Amino acid sequence: MKRSTAAVIASAFILSTASCSSFSSDSGSHGSANKKVNSAKLVNHMSDTERSRLSEGPLTVFDHEQKDDGVVPSEGIYLEMWDAEDYADYYEHYNEHNSEFPMTDDEIKEAVEYTRDAEGDIKYAFVDGEVVVETLDMLEKDYDGGGITVHELCPVLMRTDGNGNNEYYDRDNNKLTEEEANDMQNEFFSEDHRRTFADFEELKPFLREVVEFYNTGIDIPTAEKEHDYEQILKVWGAVIDRSYKTVPYGTTDKWIENRINPSADSFVWEIDHDKVREIEPYVREYDIYDEELDTNFVVHVTLPPDFSEDRTYPAYVLTDGVWRFNDCADLRKTMEEGRADDVLLVSIGYDYSLNGMDDTNRIKFFCDRCEDFLTFITDDLMPYLGEEYSINYEDSTFFGHSLGGTFAHYAAFNSDKYENQPFGNYIIGSPAFWSPGFLPYTDGDEFKREYGYFDRNKSFDKHIFVCGGADEDPVYDAYYGENDSTLQGIEHLMERLESYGVKTAESKIYPDSGHYQFIPEMLVEMLEKYYPPAE
Repeated sequence: MKRSTAAVIASAFILSTASCSSFSSDSGSHGSANKKVNSAKLVNHMSDTERSRLSEGPLTVFDHEQKDDGVVPSEGIYLEMWDAEDYADYYEHYNEHNSEFPMTDDEIKEAVEYTRDAEGDIKYAFVDGEVVVETLDMLEKDYDGGGITVHELCPVLMRTDGNGNNEYYDRDNNKLTEEEANDMQNEFFSEDHRRTFADFEELKPFLREVVEFYNTGIDIPTAEKEHDYEQILKVWGAVIDRSYKTVPYGTTDKWIENRINPSADSFVWEIDHDKVREIEPYVREYDIYDEELDTNFVVHVTLPPDFSEDRTYPAYVLTDGVWRFNDCADLRKTMEEGRADDVLLVSIGYDYSLNGMDDTNRIKFFCDRCEDFLTFITDDLMPYLGEEYSINYEDSTFFGHSLGGTFAHYAAFNSDKYENQPFGNYIIGSPAFWSPGFLPYTDGDEFKREYGYFDRNKSFDKHIFVCGGADEDPVYDAYYGENDSTLQGIEHLMERLESYGVKTAESKIYPDSGHYQFIPEMLVEMLEKYYPPAE
């Protein structure tokens, strides 16, 4: 779950919440589609039922976007405003949905009385479908960009730890007891702490200060904080020039519910409209059913520039298509600009009715049913794509991140169990070997033995690239326990591979990045490395 989603959920409940470890790779140069061709076919093990349910056509991702009032449109700026009647309704049903923080009848009456004159407070804002929560309590719906007086930031910040417990910190990130926090808050609110600004331009530095305040003690990359700040400015700008639209009371609740527990017709893919529209003419969409998993997969194949059916191409295969399909635009542009040779870009997603962002589903395929998922990719998907296109499997690449990174590791070191060999390269991104979703399905420390690969084999003929973000470890610190953190897991994996004598493995830790921010840059970098321009 993204930090912004978690924040708005908390807000709705409470209604105010390294260094680079690397080994030199002696792998030699990677071939491009023109240089290194392996025309060997794979054996397709699809059943008659699976064959009968195959379909192929143009991109339909935009057709599946939710258009009812329960989901905020994915383009534009939308505000959910509450009047006195909305507040009264909210508090009337508060305890039905907030049993962890119940209010007494007197507290509810006091809250309703406090808001009885509300005529249209801005409670929630969305920019291109992304929630914005900071600074809305300062923003009035009739603000015109002129002079404005706002309250100073409260000196106490509340955060929730990995176990759901509230913790309190001061603005210097010193931890406070609940009693200390209450005392500081009471003292602060007993006095008038307000600041006046001449106009919106003068206010902007304070809005940036707000972003820094809400990220106190959290390892958020500078780029992400800058993004949050820009989103805030867009909301304020839309109010000033009256360019926003509104959504009904309760829309945000429905948006949260669709994120947590999406209905069958909920659209949950994260789509960068501008980027995906650019590549839409070059995308072929495949619906592929797997009988063992009883699941329908949506697979997108983005064709390279000057695609020719007579030419053989490597495949660059990305899991978590719900996110990674967006990256195909930048990867294709890299080919267009001649910085990499042409490849087939393949993203593996799930049926549009299945929430690929939900870790429950990701755990099912990447962990609980990892053997069946790998069999689907190895014996069904890749052989089928080989019937549609001429694929150089020996030089093809497979990528997974986080739980998908644990799966990419599993796929690489169980590849010897298959007759089909669809990949020569594996990219293991931020493998979450510590994840509570991963650990139950590993038979103890089996993953630390690379699933017995080196008991069964004397050598390893695949290329491995393991990567992570330098700033990601603190974010998930509450989950590690006695297990390695992400970066420790990467370091220890590389040490094991060196002890096995593997010369085709390397790793890189990307600076100024958290758990996922480095991925687009890394995918382009590895595309250029694995597939240099044809001479």
